[in-house]
Amino acid sequence: MDERMQIGVSTAIFWDYKKLDLPSAIFHSVEGLGFEAVEIHCEDPLFEGWSTEKAEATKKEIKDTLSTLDVGVSLHAPYHDLNIATLNARVEEEVIRQHKDCIETARFFGSEIVNVHPGFRSSRKFKREVVFQKMLQNFAEICEIAEDYGIIICVENLASKRKAMGVKISELKSIIKRVNDENLKLTLDVAHANTTDEEPRVYARELKDYIQHMHLSDNTGNDDHLSLGQGNIDFKEVLKKLQPYDGFLIVEGWIPEDEDPFLELDRTKLEEIREELAKP
Repeated sequence: MDERMQIGVSTAIFWDYKKLDLPSAIFHSVEGLGFEAVEIHCEDPLFEGWSTEKAEATKKEIKDTLSTLDVGVSLHAPYHDLNIATLNARVEEEVIRQHKDCIETARFFGSEIVNVHPGFRSSRKFKREVVFQKMLQNFAEICEIAEDYGIIICVENLASKRKAMGVKISELKSIIKRVNDENLKLTLDVAHANTTDEEPRVYARELKDYIQHMHLSDNTGNDDHLSLGQGNIDFKEVLKKLQPYDGFLIVEGWIPEDEDPFLELDRTKLEEIREELAKP
């Protein structure tokens, strides 16, 4: 693969896992739809048997598929039913265990990027700073594990919700600075940024030095993940603020059925933007 921005797709888009299994979805994304990268979601049912003994068979099938393709790979750590900012000690143990599994799986697939959600305050009764500090401790532990495997942990900015961590620019900067680990970077989720009182281009400008991964989908300010062009986000302006950027552009627009035409349109739009930004 070359060093320009690589246009990829999230395997979570292929939500009908009974219709299209994960190895087939990966192959179809590259050979059928022309994407240059894939982001693999590491949780059941999107990843059959995730974090159990059954996962070994799935991993082998995926590895065999990847070996036939010229494709970049990133992984999305599990977050449904898990919370990296939890104050529950047993849940915290499971969070760390599954993130370690994800890091090891990234190494197995030859990936260097694991995307991680910063979690949330489970109850408004819990002091935000206490929960935030617990999240920082867990990120530090996960980063220490990731260092041993040569993996970069990318914190994804979340949508604007009262209990969510890692929403505002100031909070994202605080996470990076307080954990203070060279292999902790940021994922800019453009749609999530668009739910805040700052425009996505401001996120790109202010966080440029830390952003190593991107999620792209559209909305009009609500927490939606639509196909590019169905909202009000200026993707060219966002990407322009990030240059030079040579990481992944992962399409996350969720289409309930007949995904292919929308995904091909998303890919084409991003290819056009990439070509325009490459001009002297």
